Amino acid sequence: MSSSAIAQDLEPVVSGLGFSLLEASTSTVHGRTHVHVVIYRAEGIGMDDCVEVHKTIMPRLELMLDDRDIALQVASPGIDRVMKDPAELHVFAGKGVQILRISTGEWLGGLVVETSDTTVTIRKDGVETIVPLSDIRKAKLDYAEEVGKTDVK
Repeated sequence: MSSSAIAQDLEPVVSGLGFSLLEASTSTVHGRTHVHVVIYRAEGIGMDDCVEVHKTIMPRLELMLDDRDIALQVASPGIDRVMKDPAELHVFAGKGVQILRISTGEWLGGLVVETSDTTVTIRKDGVETIVPLSDIRKAKLDYAEEVGKTDVK
């Protein structure tokens, strides 16, 4: 089963627990299936949250993959997450980011203030910049951009 199919199946379960599913990937190491899941919630993620998601999705994964020997890792995105997909930015409203633009080849830093299906608006020093998602080569969280984040609505 592909990682995208697993993510699609797990997403409603994880969101039902109050988290956003940012990533679900699978690999096979020495014949054993490894599943890595990254969850997010604006209030933060603690060890108990990871345990709750782990206990909830493990039986589902065992059924989906027809495997009782799955190595499941549930983690938070961390404070310097490199995003796998620019569409992931919608989850991080109010958080500091660095975006590498394709058109300029330069990094743009600031706070995510708004997102749509096609754009993200970044604010730095009171100036808002709208960036098309298609113009993003790389995006990552950057806690340093959140210092003095009174600039967020």
